[in-house]
Amino acid sequence: MPMTEAGSDEIFLIFALVESGRALKALDEVARLAGLKEERQPGVEVRENQTVFDQIRLALQFASNVSKVFWPHNNAAQRGGRLRQLTGLPEQHGLSDRRLRNHIEHMDERLDEWTLPSPRPFLTYELVLHDDGRPPEMRQEVLDATAVVFEPNTNSIHLFGQSFQLDELRAAVEDVQVQISAGLMALHA
Repeated sequence: MPMTEAGSDEIFLIFALVESGRALKALDEVARLAGLKEERQPGVEVRENQTVFDQIRLALQFASNVSKVFWPHNNAAQRGGRLRQLTGLPEQHGLSDRRLRNHIEHMDERLDEWTLPSPRPFLTYELVLHDDGRPPEMRQEVLDATAVVFEPNTNSIHLFGQSFQLDELRAAVEDVQVQISAGLMALHA
């Protein structure tokens, strides 16, 4: 089997390109699964919950991996700067915001903070909150009593009181894909 050689920059760009594709695929699956409903009997609907969150976690982890390539922690800042320059990515970008990434990477610490006022209102850990005609105050009660909530009608995820739009995440990942392709072309020019 023939082997090729690739430099560090090319390997990182290929890794980020693959991870971004995986993130987008998982986001597509979130939308598909959140739209499923089965009527078990008249008036009784069953909707996906855990499978939606499985895909959300995958999407966030893959997007986080892309973020770490271009906006790494301090010990790899030189590599991140070099790759951003190669691809034309700005220092400030949708994927450079570490809040969402940190929620995922430090879930245990976020739970420590969230559960500090103990006992606290608690409904569940993760919940898909479908727009099913609940009064607005019930929506807020669910948000207050659930650590992680996904709302399909707004395509938003709420983690420990902060909201993030998955459409914005998608746009940021798609933008990075375009820039990665340009960077790879520059490497091979």
